[in-house]
Parts: sequence; C-alpha cells; structure tokens
Amino acid sequence: MRKLLIISADQERLGAPEGAHRWKPAHAALLKRAVGKKLELVVATPDEAKEHLSDAEVVAAFPMRMPPISQLPKAKWLHSFSAGVDKILTPEVAKSKIILTNSSGVHATPIAEMILAYCLMFARGFTKTIGEQRTHTWHKNYSIGEFRGSTVLIVGLGAIGMETARLCHAFGARVLAVARSAKKKPTFVERFETAERLDELLPEADYVVITLPHTEETHHLFDASKFKRMKSSAIVINIGRGGIIKEEDLIDALQSKQIAGVGLDVFEKEPLPAESPLWDMQKVIITPHHSGLSLRYRDRAVEILCKNLEAYLAGEKLPNEVDKKLGY
Repeated sequence: MRKLLIISADQERLGAPEGAHRWKPAHAALLKRAVGKKLELVVATPDEAKEHLSDAEVVAAFPMRMPPISQLPKAKWLHSFSAGVDKILTPEVAKSKIILTNSSGVHATPIAEMILAYCLMFARGFTKTIGEQRTHTWHKNYSIGEFRGSTVLIVGLGAIGMETARLCHAFGARVLAVARSAKKKPTFVERFETAERLDELLPEADYVVITLPHTEETHHLFDASKFKRMKSSAIVINIGRGGIIKEEDLIDALQSKQIAGVGLDVFEKEPLPAESPLWDMQKVIITPHHSGLSLRYRDRAVEILCKNLEAYLAGEKLPNEVDKKLGY
C-alpha cells in the first residue's frame, strides 16, 4: 500500500515533554482523516523509520531528520515541517522529479509577535531599563518614545511579513513593504514596492524588519551600503537568516552609530560565538533563533501538511510547493 511516513523524535507516546515539536496522537488522527484509505500512515522515530524508507511514497520530517533520497527509492514527495528547506534541497533533490513542500505560514503568528516585541522594547526603552534593573539602578528615562506613528519597513512580504505588517498597522505605525515581485497591496500597507526600490525606502524607516529567506540573491543583501542609507535612529530587526546581513558591517554600523540598535534572532554563525561584540552592546537584543517556536507549532504544521495532502491526493498543485530554483 502507498505509504506516508512521518519521522518524529519528540513523541508524546515516548514521554517527550511539552514543547513546540511534540507529536501527539491527535496529530495522527488529523492525518488519518486527510488521507482516508489512500495512504498508510506510519509515525516513526528516526531509528524506527529505517525499515520504512524503501517503500515510502511521502516523507514528512524536520530538515535534520529527512533521509537522503538515495534511501528513498519510491519517494514522490518530501515535506519539511520547517519553513526552511535548504538542508533538504540538495543537488540530487533539485534535479529529481520529487515534489518538495515546506511549512511556510507556520511561523507567522509567533514570529510576528516577536518582531512586535522587539519594536516595543526599543520604542519604550526596555533595552536600557533592563540593564539598569540588573545593576539595581532606579532611573526614570525621560526620552522614551512611542511605537505609534513610527515608520516600519518590512523587507519580504510573505506570510510572516504580512502578519507583521497587520500587527504594526494595528498599533498605529505607518507600514512600508518590499517584496521580490509585485503583488496586491494589503490595505494595512501604505506603500508597497518591488525589491528594486529598497534603497529608496530605507531612509524613511524607523524600523527595518527583515523577513527574507536566505538565497544567493539575498546573501549579504544588508551590508555597509544599506546601513549608510538608514536613519541614525533606525532599528534593524532580522528574523530571516543570519547570512542576509553582513555581520561585520552591522557591528561597524552600530559602533559608528550609523544605526541606533538591532534585534537579532539569527546570525551568520550559530550559536553566536562568545567573542562576538554583539553580546555586550547595549542596544542589541539577542534571541537564540527561537522566534518561530510556540507550543502551537506542531498543531499548525500538521494542519498545513493536511491541506497539502488533500491537494496531492486530488492530483492538484500543492499549496506549499517549493520552487527548487528559488529555494522557497
């Protein structure tokens, strides 16, 4: 029988603690309803999965758990429980006829909320106040600003960028956005341009929010030339991938006060090396690449897989299919 193989190490049946990636029986029940009798569902740990690789038609896993296609002779579709597929999209997969999908959209709510948190922390002076709390310093900050009325430039208007734009607009910010290609402008975005106009918009932004995927096209997109175009009061927030920012240029821009601060969830090298100057800079917020995590993560990821399964079994184009040339 045709087989759908789910590879998951964090399973409730094995005592996995509550967490973003825990697999629950309820998830299997949703998938069984989606596939009916058309596919056999197998949920296995990485070790258990080995005996099913030879006859699996569909394999779903996080990128670090996905077997190479040399071990999947009958595979027609690989699905990533992450939005990123760079670890799965090998040259062999790119050349093959195997369909590749991701979980784009799964991160929209938690990451958009994290971005808004960064913005509010900077606007309300928390980067300074938290430091003073650690030194038991009682000091009223009379230079605290507001997020309302600020200009936010969102670079990358995918699912995360779209939800971020909506939240920023709801808080009274003016929202600008750029994307790789033209699309219908959302009502909560005041000005929308294609990527060629990025340099033109940078000087207007109080907050530059990067939500791009990391590709050859976006590698080191933000370098010294981009930082020089920004306001000296601008805040840069990156939740895309570390390689989108040339980190040494970012550090120089902070030290020379070309920009005012930065919120980073991703870095060129992870974990961020202990010797990085970023750790000790006052107006830098560092989070360990966890902005996309949420206790509701796996629930959303399974819902996305179900939608793609329904399309697959109906012979339709899968909504989360990855363009192998673009990488997303």
